[in-house]
Amino acid sequence: MRILYCIPHLFNSGGMERVLTQKVNWLAAHTPHEITILTTEPVPTGTPKCYFPLSEKVQVVELDIDFNADYTKPLLPKYYAHMRRMRMYKRALTEYIVQHKVDLCISLGGKEIAFLRHLPCRTIAEMHFAMDQRRQLIEANHKSLFWSLVGEVRTRQLVQAVKPLERLVVLTDADKAAWEKAGCTNVTVIPNPCALNSRKSKVESRKTKTVLAVGRLHEQKGFDLLLQAWKPIEKHYPEWQLRIVGEGPKRAELETQVRELTLRHAIIAGRTENVADEYSSASLFVLSSRYEGFSLVLAEAMWCGTPCVAFDCPQGPAELLADGRGWLVENGDVEKLTQRIVYAISHPDEAKARAAKAQAFAQETYSEAAIMPQWEKIICN
Repeated sequence: MRILYCIPHLFNSGGMERVLTQKVNWLAAHTPHEITILTTEPVPTGTPKCYFPLSEKVQVVELDIDFNADYTKPLLPKYYAHMRRMRMYKRALTEYIVQHKVDLCISLGGKEIAFLRHLPCRTIAEMHFAMDQRRQLIEANHKSLFWSLVGEVRTRQLVQAVKPLERLVVLTDADKAAWEKAGCTNVTVIPNPCALNSRKSKVESRKTKTVLAVGRLHEQKGFDLLLQAWKPIEKHYPEWQLRIVGEGPKRAELETQVRELTLRHAIIAGRTENVADEYSSASLFVLSSRYEGFSLVLAEAMWCGTPCVAFDCPQGPAELLADGRGWLVENGDVEKLTQRIVYAISHPDEAKARAAKAQAFAQETYSEAAIMPQWEKIICN
């Protein structure tokens, strides 16, 4: 079978890029499918086109549509430029499918989602974000009633776009319920496989007094809230360190916040080449996101046996940390996040027990052996 995956780009170190490369590498190694990944955004000069290792059996096609080129234009010129690029993209994608006799096109929720149902092959969407992510993203950057209404419209457009598809794959039961409430009857839940499935940590024991957070430095991830929560903690636990691993557009703001809060033991560490070592050397992992689609980093921390505290944000953490596998905090409540981190630090035996339970669950539920046969069943349907 000829399978075409659509994603904006592969050069970032984000969760979608990591999961996609992991899945296609598995498919290339275990199935006879011919797999191509099609991207729309140009690769920055001097940047490898694939951040994560990609099987030589997988082809990458770069269209270089560049949807971000018109981002800074005024609203109406931006709209017309966007629609022109959408027409270019639809034409190029359709031609590729016909010329290469593609059997199945799988969208990761990019621009093609708007016309996916019209493509001349089987079509599936896999959503790595919650149903109302478009609204959440817009409201995170624009604070007004107008933009809230725009967010609602964008969510409704997304729902209408995926309803006719053969299959809509989401990451959590809570998100499935939301899509079904909106009228979608084609929804299947398949969580992401843990990206650390085949990796081994070089660290033998976790014994540093480090609270770890991992993710893109973006408004969504709530690291600004985490830094606020950390302020009172380092006064009482000066031997402990907060370490935020990741890169992104909010780095300068977060570094400024560290200085303004006079935090002496909070580090914005940037990217890492071995995130497994980060998890394994930390004594506690904290997820401070305002919203998630699943939270791959939370699953990774569980996989490595790191005790976890998370905001009960939509979607993901409540399902991952259920049944005593970690601690949930009311979403956005900084004071309660501080209290829960302090509790976890001061109750190491309970933290260890919860982490062991979480690790067993993660390694049983989110392994490639558990996840990828579910995808193969849908692909071969």
